[in-house]
Order: sequence, then C-alpha cells, then structure tokens
Amino acid sequence: MSKKILFFLFAGALLSFMVGCGSEPGTESYIKGDDYQTEGFLDDDTFQVIAEGTYPEELENAKKVIKRNRAKEGALLKAQTRAMELFKGYALKAKGGAESGVGLGEVALKTIDGYGKGGNIVKTTYDEEDNCSVVYRIEKKGLKKMAEAGFE
Repeated sequence: MSKKILFFLFAGALLSFMVGCGSEPGTESYIKGDDYQTEGFLDDDTFQVIAEGTYPEELENAKKVIKRNRAKEGALLKAQTRAMELFKGYALKAKGGAESGVGLGEVALKTIDGYGKGGNIVKTTYDEEDNCSVVYRIEKKGLKKMAEAGFE
C-alpha cells in the first residue's frame, strides 16, 4: 500500500516539475502545419524568425501561383524586418540605450540591416486562402556573441 502512495506522489511531483519548467512566454511561435518551430537564437550561430504574408486585395481573382508568390514576398519582407528589429533590440540592450538609435553607431546599424536581410527561408507553408507563413533563418559564425556585444 505504501509503495502505491509513494509511486503516485513521485509521479505527481514529476508531472508538476515538467509543467512548471515550460519556457518563458513569448519565446515560441507556431507555424501552420504540423511542425513546431522556435523563434530566436537556436544556437550561437543561428537565429530564426517566423512571419506571415498575404497577397493584396486586388489579386483576389488572380491565379493561385500569383497570389502565393506575392504572399511569400510579403512574408519574407516581414521576416527580414522582424529580424532587424530583434537584432536592434539586442544591440540596444548591449549598449544600455532605451530609445531607438541611442548608442548605436552607423556601422552597427548597417551590420544589423545586412544580417537581417542575409538569411534564407527554410520552410514555407500556405493556408487554404493562399496566405503564406515562412520560417526565416540567419546563420553566421558567432552571431549570438555579436548581437550580445551590440554588433560592433
């Protein structure tokens, strides 16, 4: 009898530990489909963001391939912009600046923009309305250290 009680106590404690050790809110994102993707630094050399794009209303009656291409272009631009914004946030945090551009030199801003646009789409999915979701990944040796140092 006491072994059963001990087993249930141990199982309950283990379950509580697993549920309580989830990640911080806002550090994961889901992309439509069956894969789970993480957003942010995957390792010291890889950064990933997820973005969605839609086609313009004037293309509502266009062919499927045209709508999907425009939606993918929009998703790519959003992913690049999001990556640059997140990198600027890392740089501002490293420099201790609170306002946009405070403490960031022109060289750092150009470096951030270059890295933001220098990634690749690693996954593309479409929904039934031809909207697009992309997983955009930037890879560079020592990228996380550069971001934490303010891109200088």
